[in-house]
Amino acid sequence: MLQGAVAALGGILIAGLTLILFIGRSWVKPGVQRYVIIIIFGAFMVFVIHTSTPLASNDNPKPAPDFSDVPTCFWNLKTGSHIAYYKIAAKPGIAKKTTPIIFLHGGPGAYVRKLDLDFFKTFAIDGYDVYLYDQVGSGRSGLLPKSGYSHLRNILDFEAIVNVINAKQYIVIGQSYGGSLLADIASDSRMAGRIYKAVYAEPGVTVSSAGTATFTRSPNALNEDVNLPLRAIIGILINPGGDFTSQNEILNYMSNRQDLVQKLFIQSFPKDDRNSIPKVEPGLINFSVIGIIPPQVAVYNKDLKTKFQHNKVRSMLMLGESSYIERNAPLDLLRINPGIERVQYFKNAGHILWNGLHNNNVRVKNSIDEFLNDAPPALPNYPTLKDIPEFIRSRK
Repeated sequence: MLQGAVAALGGILIAGLTLILFIGRSWVKPGVQRYVIIIIFGAFMVFVIHTSTPLASNDNPKPAPDFSDVPTCFWNLKTGSHIAYYKIAAKPGIAKKTTPIIFLHGGPGAYVRKLDLDFFKTFAIDGYDVYLYDQVGSGRSGLLPKSGYSHLRNILDFEAIVNVINAKQYIVIGQSYGGSLLADIASDSRMAGRIYKAVYAEPGVTVSSAGTATFTRSPNALNEDVNLPLRAIIGILINPGGDFTSQNEILNYMSNRQDLVQKLFIQSFPKDDRNSIPKVEPGLINFSVIGIIPPQVAVYNKDLKTKFQHNKVRSMLMLGESSYIERNAPLDLLRINPGIERVQYFKNAGHILWNGLHNNNVRVKNSIDEFLNDAPPALPNYPTLKDIPEFIRSRK
């Protein structure tokens, strides 16, 4: 097992360091050498035991409870993915729109939230069929081996989904990582023609106009006093795709630490709202996926600027004032994507724009409606390309 290899390598390094520093040194008394060796190897054994002890069961995690108002359905895609989805049908008696809406959630490894369902129900009232789905390995969708998770797999799953729904064109709204996923979908010549309009809500990882990778800043867990065991840190951040910790172990551990997940969740809200945010749903976030996919996005996107020149999907970019996302990431998307026709900047909103607080849902819904109906925006078109340098400076 990988744990044994880590322990063995650490033991060799510590033993070698001990020999070099202490053994045979005339300035170190023999008694001191003996105590130092005992202390170092004792600390090492504590480290090995601590990091090798499983944090939780390796059994299959319990499925999350279904939403009370929208049933969980499943697609068995030709890609092999078992995908949980939630269809909000257009309201009867309203002229039905010909372009369904598909929502791409963030993470990667996150899920469709109750607040997403509540927001998108308002589009069904307008006559849209709305589809929301948990990406593979996330939420209520089926798990894969760690080696099966990839940004490309999520793109191929989306292509399979639009073929199953079988509409002529779609409106696609991507939030956070979902916006990054949407960027690659909209720039793909096979799928760009099937997207009527695209909305990027607080998109994450992208590639700058200079061709360098721009990663988002993750929620600052230290601000919320989030403490993870060393084994979890290694399994999630250092070795997410390996076998140091199993996927099931991390899922089961985090599902029993909802207070910890909640501390990460509140990073998506403005500070003034943190006493009134909703509770995160239990057992839905796959932290293994969070560690595996983001580096792949930057590699996949190296040619993104060129692709956008050939595939121009009419698009809108939406930003929140209190986002933890580095401003370079979505604004680099604005720089390289000529299809972005307008940018909407929402004050008093964070990374999750439709957060159910204040009148944010109404403001965001109105903005999307204006874009879909080619109406002038009530909010200023801001920031524009010329505003980017000052916009970034003012928010550092």
